[in-house]
Amino acid sequence: MAEEENNPAEEQPTEGKAQPTKKDRGAAKLLGGLVGLIATGSALAMMAIPSKVVEPRMTGPFEFAFFAEEDQTDVITNTQDNNFSRYIKFEPTSLVFAYDQAYPTQRRAEQGFIVAMRQAMSRTVLKYELAHIYDHPEEFNEELRQAAEPILFPVCVGDALTSDGQDPQSGLMMGDSQATAGTFRGDFYSHEIKVNSKKGTLQIDGDGPVQSFNGSETNLMVEDRNGKVVYVDVTGLVDDFEGSIRIGVKGRIRRLITGTITAQ
Repeated sequence: MAEEENNPAEEQPTEGKAQPTKKDRGAAKLLGGLVGLIATGSALAMMAIPSKVVEPRMTGPFEFAFFAEEDQTDVITNTQDNNFSRYIKFEPTSLVFAYDQAYPTQRRAEQGFIVAMRQAMSRTVLKYELAHIYDHPEEFNEELRQAAEPILFPVCVGDALTSDGQDPQSGLMMGDSQATAGTFRGDFYSHEIKVNSKKGTLQIDGDGPVQSFNGSETNLMVEDRNGKVVYVDVTGLVDDFEGSIRIGVKGRIRRLITGTITAQ
């Protein structure tokens, strides 16, 4: 009897386990290639899409006392009663939102802040009689808030160290009438002013009216698309500066609180 040849290529498959055919192996290679192609495409797509810049947001509310560092923390001022001979006393505080919680305290330390804040609150009180203040406290507090907010959170430009300082990059600064006549109150990180020193033009947010200047203006009015205005000083602009810088307020007063009001 002839002996059977031991041919590995013709060995029988292991019982219960089918061996892959050429067709199966080809499908597996195709599937692996598609998975690799999809993974490579996803990686390239992620590399091609720039990451979204996260715009800073105001945080709060947190409490801020206007005159906390002063010997006299109260506001003492006259009312309309008896030909302005009567007066009230109160200690105002507020709830504020800001990009930086330290900003209100820094602002309070700026030269002229305390005087400006006391004057603004006194002017507001002078509009009222005691009866109206006591009968309509929310209305009174809201008018005080509106008077105080532009002083605590003035419009700032670029990287100026103070509200009336000069942006070191462009040389732009706020103008003479900004505190009394400016109406623009946009958030600092949501708005820009485009400066072109060579052409002598300014524009807010790229869609406001283009304002021309000759370089000698200390109180130049610039409008945004909604007709809100800022006043800027362009006398210190860098001669060849061309670019956009931030402009706007760095916080808001959510609520002003007068606390206990004492009348005399």
